[in-house]
Amino acid sequence: MKKTGLAVLLAILVLVVPHLWAQDKAKSADAAKPAVTEKVITPLRVQVVFTEFDGDKKISSLPYTFLVNADERGERAAVRMGLKVPIETSTSTGVKQIQYQDVGTNLDGRAEKTEDGRFQLMLNVEKSSAYLPGANEKPASVGGNEVSRNQPTFQQFRTQANLLIRDGQTVQSTVATDPVTGHVTKVDVTVNIVK
Repeated sequence: MKKTGLAVLLAILVLVVPHLWAQDKAKSADAAKPAVTEKVITPLRVQVVFTEFDGDKKISSLPYTFLVNADERGERAAVRMGLKVPIETSTSTGVKQIQYQDVGTNLDGRAEKTEDGRFQLMLNVEKSSAYLPGANEKPASVGGNEVSRNQPTFQQFRTQANLLIRDGQTVQSTVATDPVTGHVTKVDVTVNIVK
């Protein structure tokens, strides 16, 4: 009986010990691996509003809305809205040609969530428009130089904003004055978490 019991015990050990050793080895390998953190993405709705003023009088308000995911990689989101304006040009031999100038709005944004729950929003804004004075308006001038009445003048507005903003907050990121018209453009940015 003692030999049989010893044989059974040896048989059990032969079967069980390698299995326990394999489990222990697997646990050690798992402990050595870096912990996989779940990627947290927070979808944001970003609204950018261009408001133009002539003194205290609001002339126009142009809103743009786009979605951006706030995550550690800060993937970029973009909006392109515009048109092409025909411009008549002449070659040195006097041949007239039409060239097209892009005007409109380009927005590029990316966001990251900060430890305190706010968002760091990196925003590139580019807005251009054509200005052609009417027959009864005096010609525009820039720096004392008169701008041709026959061809449009192109306004170009660019800004890069690095905003620290919380959910539901609106920040006035930029204020700029057009050198031709004297109109003031204000750029307001609002961020909301998409639920």
